[in-house]
Amino acid sequence: MQRTLPPSAPRTYLVGCDFKSDIRVFSGSTYHLALEGVKAGLLTGMVNLHPRGISGWPVYARAGWWRFSGGLRVRYGFKFTDGYLDGIWRRGLPTLQGSRVINNFQLFGPRFIECHEAFGIAPYFYIDASLSEYFGEYQEFDTAHIEDAAMRQALAAERVGYAVCRKLVVMSKRTASYISRHYDVPQDKIRIVPPGANIAEHLLEKFDELGEQPRRSDGKSLVIGFIGLYPERKGLPTIAGAVGLLRRTGYDIRLHVVGNCPPAIAQQEGVTHFGLIDKRVDTDRFIEIVRNVDVGCMLSRAELTGIAYLEFLRMGVPVVATDVGGAPEIVELGAGDLVSLEISATELAQRFAGMMDAPDRLADLRETAWRRRHNASWRRAVPELKRALDQ
Repeated sequence: MQRTLPPSAPRTYLVGCDFKSDIRVFSGSTYHLALEGVKAGLLTGMVNLHPRGISGWPVYARAGWWRFSGGLRVRYGFKFTDGYLDGIWRRGLPTLQGSRVINNFQLFGPRFIECHEAFGIAPYFYIDASLSEYFGEYQEFDTAHIEDAAMRQALAAERVGYAVCRKLVVMSKRTASYISRHYDVPQDKIRIVPPGANIAEHLLEKFDELGEQPRRSDGKSLVIGFIGLYPERKGLPTIAGAVGLLRRTGYDIRLHVVGNCPPAIAQQEGVTHFGLIDKRVDTDRFIEIVRNVDVGCMLSRAELTGIAYLEFLRMGVPVVATDVGGAPEIVELGAGDLVSLEISATELAQRFAGMMDAPDRLADLRETAWRRRHNASWRRAVPELKRALDQ
């Protein structure tokens, strides 16, 4: 993924450093940012430093030794270690010589820090949050098994990287404040740019041309949408509980779930579980499901950014989100409600009932979300990122 530049133009590369061969997996932010960044002229291209081929064997050898040295216990977190980072940058530094590098990962590593000036590389970050926030807020979930030694090494390398970078662009006000306070990064070095939905824009253009939303709730029924691989972290039990309460009192409310779903919820009356959908190969189906709900709802207990909210908003669907992490900035891009992290199924049911009992308010929310849907795209975010980097 690369564009041709005139000889005098500076080269700018987005770099992915994850331990995966396909940069589109997980949230896919690096890939979709690169697509729009190249089209808009911000980026020369994208480089995924995933170790591959013969040159990648030293990294895999280090990973094998790292895991073997743990003895009988399974070790997690190699991608946060100096051994991994130095291995991928040993190959990446010559490729990126003389360019601006925007790192989509929180770490550069000792080798990069030591050698980047000699290669004429100007380092930048564009990240969702700091590793301190990630390790802390996701401790019960994604990061539960990462060993302490890997986390300590990563936090030390992260601090050095933030000190040497030219600009540090983050996705939320909470993270900007956190990094300024806990990493001693000057506020004038930090910029805030909320991300976009990780759906290729050309796939949505045909729906944009329709000029209206596919569903218009008349107050007699309501379809709630949920997207998530981690249903407990994203509050699916509370959402399903609210739907169940309302259905027992006569409301025609349904819940559509994309992702993982506990069997008891999947079998609940009024719940449709569509299963896991790989957006790389089944994008049209994903779009059709998401755009045909009335409200997207995830009650995340930990959410540094909230990519799934953006997917609803980009299709003109308002959201209900917990007031955590970067959710406030995401909701502001479109339309929706922020609720307390402690909201109960009964309180959520009252909120859904209010939407059905006052359909004009829901119609206003949906009209606002539809009108502002392009705010939730990378086409909005890329020019903002360019201004942030150039300031």
